[in-house]
Amino acid sequence: MDQFNYALQTVGDQSMHMVIAFKGLLDEERLRTATATVLTAVPVLGSRFVECGAPYWEHLNGTGHDALVLIHHSADPCRDLPAVLALPVNPATGPQLCIHLIRTSGNDTLCITVHHAAMDARGLLACTRFLAECYRSSGYSTVPQAETMDRSLAAVLSPFPESARICDWPAPEDPPAGWAFPVGSGGGGTRDFALRTLPASSLDAVKRAGNLQEATVNDVLLAAYFLALCRTIGPPPGRPVPIMVSIDLRRYLNDPLSLSQKDMICNQSVAFAIHMKPGSQSLEEMIACARDAMQEHMANNPGIASAVDLQSFGYTGFTRICERVQKMKTTNDTRHANPPFLGNIGIIPEEVVAFSQDIPVIHAFVAGIVIDPPGIALGVTTFRDQLTLTIGYGSPAISRETMEQFMDTLVSYLPGA
Repeated sequence: MDQFNYALQTVGDQSMHMVIAFKGLLDEERLRTATATVLTAVPVLGSRFVECGAPYWEHLNGTGHDALVLIHHSADPCRDLPAVLALPVNPATGPQLCIHLIRTSGNDTLCITVHHAAMDARGLLACTRFLAECYRSSGYSTVPQAETMDRSLAAVLSPFPESARICDWPAPEDPPAGWAFPVGSGGGGTRDFALRTLPASSLDAVKRAGNLQEATVNDVLLAAYFLALCRTIGPPPGRPVPIMVSIDLRRYLNDPLSLSQKDMICNQSVAFAIHMKPGSQSLEEMIACARDAMQEHMANNPGIASAVDLQSFGYTGFTRICERVQKMKTTNDTRHANPPFLGNIGIIPEEVVAFSQDIPVIHAFVAGIVIDPPGIALGVTTFRDQLTLTIGYGSPAISRETMEQFMDTLVSYLPGA
């Protein structure tokens, strides 16, 4: 999993970000000490990815204490946040974790940036919770013992028949030509982010709309996202097109609640394709389509086929992994096709952001990876009943005006908008 996510740098920036806005100022030195503790206790975070025939994580001798937390003074954190989110983690040099503080005269916005080669979004939540614990404990008087963790999918796949591991899975169908976000000229090397945080009343409306059709919040989000994509892209009606949906494979573990936070800091998520048919459906009809498509997958161990494929293909060697990613990129570029991605990370628990009882948290959300144009990835998190939608994108191929308009369209399709 780590090797695949490292190789995916070919198709976009695989950095992820946990953003926490505080009413007050964090102790900068305490935060540096806590960060140093986390890097020591979770060895992969204090390592660099060594790219070779048999890649491995090489532990670094150490990162300068002052470099562990970078301060960005700002008069307007909301304005300056996208520029900080565009600062990537380089997995080849490490470490796999970087802490940014956007600081005003009285408030801090904390941005915890990690690389997907080291962890998935659920791992980022666990990493943030561990960092908060270390901050509250002033970095722990005794650093927790570092352990060598199993970062494979072995535990996830163990309940499934061995025969499933050796199946010759068919090659994925190429996405329909033209099924991609519209782009202009100029490339996508500059990263930018579009953000929307909706009031709690919006989540209530989404839940009500879903309940009327026995659909989940994710089904409603998927339906609105698909309608906005169809309005923006204009695919021909009738032929189903794919949206990639992420899933956390920890659901298949015997007792996922027993996992320690350090156990969680790894890659245990994959994506699978949901096919939906463009047309003139209403939101209610599209919610039903999304519900049915998701239920079909949910009845057949969603994500396991992708996990088996990744795990099996990984044994062919890192060179083959890189070739596979490059072939995917070439196919997408040739066909101007890149299935949009939806990652609903879910609820951010209060304990994840509990750095100090004396410094209230105003808001929190996760901003995910950036796929090169014409690809886009919508990330959704919920904190205190507020939905936050984020899309990272490459400009100038995708202009800020175009993406902001798309986000407005997406929100307009959500119930209660």
